[in-house]
Amino acid sequence: MDTIPDDERGNTIWRLLSACWSYEPKDRPSAMEVSKVMNALGFRVHQDSKSTVKFTDEIKVEDIAAFFTQNGVIDYTAELQRHNLQSPYLTKASAILYRIDLSIQRSDQYIAHTQRVIVKCVMDQSPYKQLKRATRELYFWSSYKHVNILPLLGFAILNGKLAMISPWIENGSVTEYVKKQHTADYYGLCTQLSRAINYLHTNGVIHGDIKGDNVLVSNEGIVKVMDFGVSIMAQLRIEFTHTGVGRGTERWQAPEILRRKSDSSKEGDIYALGMTIIEIYTHDRPYGDTDIGHDEKSEIIMGTRRPGRPWRLPFDNRGTAFWALLQRCWSVDPAARPTSDEIYKELVRE
Repeated sequence: MDTIPDDERGNTIWRLLSACWSYEPKDRPSAMEVSKVMNALGFRVHQDSKSTVKFTDEIKVEDIAAFFTQNGVIDYTAELQRHNLQSPYLTKASAILYRIDLSIQRSDQYIAHTQRVIVKCVMDQSPYKQLKRATRELYFWSSYKHVNILPLLGFAILNGKLAMISPWIENGSVTEYVKKQHTADYYGLCTQLSRAINYLHTNGVIHGDIKGDNVLVSNEGIVKVMDFGVSIMAQLRIEFTHTGVGRGTERWQAPEILRRKSDSSKEGDIYALGMTIIEIYTHDRPYGDTDIGHDEKSEIIMGTRRPGRPWRLPFDNRGTAFWALLQRCWSVDPAARPTSDEIYKELVRE
């Protein structure tokens, strides 16, 4: 047994093996429980890295579920069937969200524990488009793990639809958080957010819809970026037919995206990151209650309309340098904007 590592991961494996050898059959874990523990510990079924799944009109939700299960995403369909999901926590045009207490598998123990979670069901006009959108988001979300990315706990098939499961974050969005937390560390929150975007960009991912509503804050004050519904990745292991590319939300859109001259891009993410930082410091969306009509769009595109300096941003050397950095994020010329790496390094330079 000297091949089992002498650390917490190894201890978990040993506890699992010991349970498998229990004298009483009823005390042994099921095959599903064993699989969940091994998946949670990072063990994956070996597959050719070049293998893909082609998303066609004939594909079924069961095919997609099998693909994600083989790639280590935990299927909670059986657990979810024990719940009567009739009253959504939140209904939006793009998704229905349920908040429930679910038996979740953790990587440091083989016995599941109960955790409050959000179950997200993507909505669309047709079942095919709904499955396609949900599959894209689940693929992006499951591909990357980082302290500042909201964890994906798993997926489920709910009423024939693909659903995603993530932890419930009580504090809500970053804008809700700063309104309630009068001692919030604004600069620290912005630094964490820039770190998350730098992580995505470094791994070839364009988020595509950075805004305050898509940034949560945990009870420990940790930023958690979410919502990968319009994200873009250079290489996909699911081969999609042509899919329209989302461009984010208007108030956060860069001039070239507002002009419809560009799809989502890293430079567009940087512009939206700057606008989200303004949200954090002002407790309000960019431009506040001002309607963004034709004239306002023209001013944004020309670079003559930008947010003013928030009063919460200190007038010291650090605050002045930060404000100059934000103004670069809103450059009309995308090439003049700083990269996510530049922004993060600037914020942690102290």
